[in-house]
This record gives sequence, C-alpha cells and structure tokens, in this order.
Amino acid sequence: MKSNREMEQLDKRKKKTIEERRQDILEAALNIFTEKGYNGSTTAEIARAAGVAEGTIFRHFATKKELLVAVLKPKILKGIISLDKEQKDPVEFFRCFLKNRLELIKENDGLVRFMFAEAQYHEEVREALSNGILGDGINIIKPWFDKGVEEGVFKPIPFPAMMRSFMGMVLFYGIFNHVFPGFSPERTIDEAADQILELFLNGLLIN
Repeated sequence: MKSNREMEQLDKRKKKTIEERRQDILEAALNIFTEKGYNGSTTAEIARAAGVAEGTIFRHFATKKELLVAVLKPKILKGIISLDKEQKDPVEFFRCFLKNRLELIKENDGLVRFMFAEAQYHEEVREALSNGILGDGINIIKPWFDKGVEEGVFKPIPFPAMMRSFMGMVLFYGIFNHVFPGFSPERTIDEAADQILELFLNGLLIN
C-alpha cells in the first residue's frame, strides 16, 4: 500500500503529464491551424500530431472553437496582461503596447495571417476572436484610455474610433514591413514604436 507521500507524488506526476499533454495539443493545433486553416483542420489530425487519442482533445476542450480560443488567447493577451500590471502612465502604456504588438506580429507572422484570413470567411473564427479574446483585451486597454482622458492627456474621443485607428497603424506597419522587408527605415522595433506613437498622438501638423 502506497504512503500518503507516495500518493501525493504520483498525483503531481499525473497532473504534470496532463498539463504536458494539453500543451502538446495546443502546439499541434497552432501548427495545423496556421498551415491548413480552421475548416481545413480536424481534431483527428491535431490528435495525431500531438500524439494523443482524439478523445483526449475533448477532455481538455469541449469544441474545436474552444481549442482555437485556447491557442490564440495566450499569444494575444499575455503581453497586454503584463503591461497592465507593470505600467502607471497612460502614454507609456500605449507606447509599450504598440511595441508589444509589433513584436507579436514579427514573431507570429503565420498566426496573424491565419487570424485575419480565416476571420473574413468563417463566423466561428470571428466569434472566437471577438467574444473569447478581443473583448478581454479591450477590457484591459479601455481603462488606460479613460485614465488618460481623466488626466487631460488624451482627447475624449470615442474609444472604438481611437482603438480602430491605433491598431490600424500598428497592423499595417507590421504586415507591410513583413511583405516589403527593408523598405522601412527604422532599425529597431523601439524606434518604429516611437515614430508611430508620435504620429498617432501628434499627427503631421505643426501647432
């Protein structure tokens, strides 16, 4: 008969193994989603790539859409969550947020292309992004914008319009720079982030 200590160690190993399997599933899903698209991917194929039975996937994720959210959410939200804890100044938050998004696009080109390509044609992907991920991100970002307005740093314009313009500049720069490497004169992401933020906050007009 095993002692309590041995049972605890066995439980820990079992828990670790379950988490490792979950990570294997997420990595396999990320690779297959970006390679074949959402509709072109099957849970059976993901299971084979992860080295698990298909039923194991559904013990972790109830649906393929839930699996998609679990794949995308950490990639998209991890940096924002960290910034929310670290920053105190609204302008510095947006500067660091901008830099983080540029880094995200650079390091996850296939994932970014997958999100925008698939979201155009598949309602399930749009719902996963808007309800499962983007809404959580907005709930983190909006209080920083509101704080800037309260402090008299930002103009009190509608938040959706501000966010659409801000992310439009970020996404276009990131995608354009990938399609036409070497075209942009900025040497570093920090330099690019500073220039984009300067244009966003102050524009082209000389006051």
